Amino acid sequence: MNNKKKAFTFSEVMIGLVIIGVVTAMVIPIFYNSHADKVRGTQLKKVCGQISLAISSIMSDERSQDEHDLYYGPDTGETGEREEENGGFYLTSAGTKTSNDTQGAKYFLDKYFRHLKVNCGPDGTNDCVGATYKTPKQKDIGSVPNGFYCIKTTNSAAICMKFDETDKVSKIIVDVNGAEKPNITGSDLFVMYIENNGNLKDLDEDESHCNIDRTNEEAGVLDYAAGCFTKAAGNGWVMPK
Repeated sequence: MNNKKKAFTFSEVMIGLVIIGVVTAMVIPIFYNSHADKVRGTQLKKVCGQISLAISSIMSDERSQDEHDLYYGPDTGETGEREEENGGFYLTSAGTKTSNDTQGAKYFLDKYFRHLKVNCGPDGTNDCVGATYKTPKQKDIGSVPNGFYCIKTTNSAAICMKFDETDKVSKIIVDVNGAEKPNITGSDLFVMYIENNGNLKDLDEDESHCNIDRTNEEAGVLDYAAGCFTKAAGNGWVMPK
């Protein structure tokens, strides 16, 4: 009786190792990217929580939740009429178009957030946001627009804020990992605005508009990232592929 077991040849072993290597090379990037998306989603949720807490704090500090003074908010629709609201964010020192040490974006971000850097946006040192951003299709769409005041938080996120005089709201740009890559709209960069009641809303609540192709050649990060915040929040704080 022949009890000898057949061994693998050297060629068979090498072929097996090559197959394992190819499969590993395919799987690891997918796993890494999926994990990175989850990390960035968790960071986005955390940063939005910090912003919401800061808004609540300044409204409480300045007793603006129940003020009897009226704030005339953004245009409500086709009539151009403005909605009357009692108190709210836009009656605080933060809700003004002027930005300095006592009011507006600079006052709010410097005072109500723990930060590693201040004035590090396009009008300052410009080192806490990406030098340029791209869409997932690798279209170059520039950096954070001028006029936004930025800080780098202690968890390395960049928060930029500007009062938009046309829409009469404070707009916010969040890069969850600051100047670090990937610097892609809807991946690490998101946009939103502050409602008078303190809630954060996407600039465009239609998630299908996130990174949609724009016909306007001058469209930038505010345009392409609009809708991505809604998309991420609706998908458990992970960007769907």
